[in-house]
Amino acid sequence: MVKKNVFLNERAEKYDYLVTKEQPLSYTTESFQKVLINLDYANIDGLHKVIQFTSTLASEGKSTFVSNTAYLLGQKGKKVILIDLDLRKPKLNRVFNATNREGLTDYLSGKIQFEKLIRHSEDFGIDYIVAGEKTTAVVNVLEAKKLKDLIDKLRESYDYVLLDTPPVIAVSDALYASRLADGVIFVVAQGTAKKALVKEAITTLKSNHVNILGLVLTQVNLKSGAYGYGYDYSYKYE
Repeated sequence: MVKKNVFLNERAEKYDYLVTKEQPLSYTTESFQKVLINLDYANIDGLHKVIQFTSTLASEGKSTFVSNTAYLLGQKGKKVILIDLDLRKPKLNRVFNATNREGLTDYLSGKIQFEKLIRHSEDFGIDYIVAGEKTTAVVNVLEAKKLKDLIDKLRESYDYVLLDTPPVIAVSDALYASRLADGVIFVVAQGTAKKALVKEAITTLKSNHVNILGLVLTQVNLKSGAYGYGYDYSYKYE
């Protein structure tokens, strides 16, 4: 049992492994499909195009979850762009085996033009924006009018703009990023997240008038419940 958990943790760090792509018939992929169905219902009026993904703390599978979600939406014919707004610890460049050069912070600082900002993955069938050069002025970046204007521009061109943002408890970045989004999907690792901290994170989001679209469980073990093996996801309305 311990060896199995170690294996799963190692898999979690392999960000370019998308289970929905590599194992399309797996139970985990089916669980993702159910999440997309609920997301469609939540977005039936087309009011939730810019969706933020966050968690309580790090290592809850947030980046893995948003990457697989983006891939499946692209496979369903949706025009999707995935943006790495975790500027302190960016990970999405690993998903696409790309560098963090010529990314979001570089665009916002005027080092590159819009035409160089967006990249396309033929393998995954979606567009993406990496975080860019590291900065100590993260809050200033997240509050920048140029970032808001960028999100508004992308909103007009894409069916979904997905934002991978930092955990709520660790830093305040997720709250600043929430001002750019139409709603938030909150990721919780069943075997890792402490109930008190999860409640604190959700209370923090709600007190800041964040629209929580739903909660997703990750790292659910079939032997401890009825969800599945390894990485499985469920969805519920708040």
